[in-house]
Amino acid sequence: MIFRRAEPGPEYRALRLVSEGGRWELGLSPYRNGTRIRMGAAGRPPSVIDFCLGHNTRLCAPVLLAVVERLKAIPESACSVEIDAEFPWAGTRPDITSHLTALLGPRHLQGPFRMEDLEKTSPIL
Repeated sequence: MIFRRAEPGPEYRALRLVSEGGRWELGLSPYRNGTRIRMGAAGRPPSVIDFCLGHNTRLCAPVLLAVVERLKAIPESACSVEIDAEFPWAGTRPDITSHLTALLGPRHLQGPFRMEDLEKTSPIL
């Protein structure tokens, strides 16, 4: 799946990305408890990925980029079950810090995740 930037909306208030064929939306929304990364069928409430990044805005860019990178291997025709298989914990609204190694470590960082590695990352959004 490849995404392009679109105008923010009610479900993706800070950043909204739409898949090339328009089937899926992915984005960021700020809430009182932190910024959430969310994904769902276009025009519907997010139901596939929905987890909180907390208040550390430096997490937004690397986590969103890691999610987009993993989604590149999934065809746009995929159903939510196929996407869930790539992010099996993402619909449970977990604390993202307990899943950073699973998301960033194996495919995007050498060795296990270390918080100091992320702190060196500059946000690009």
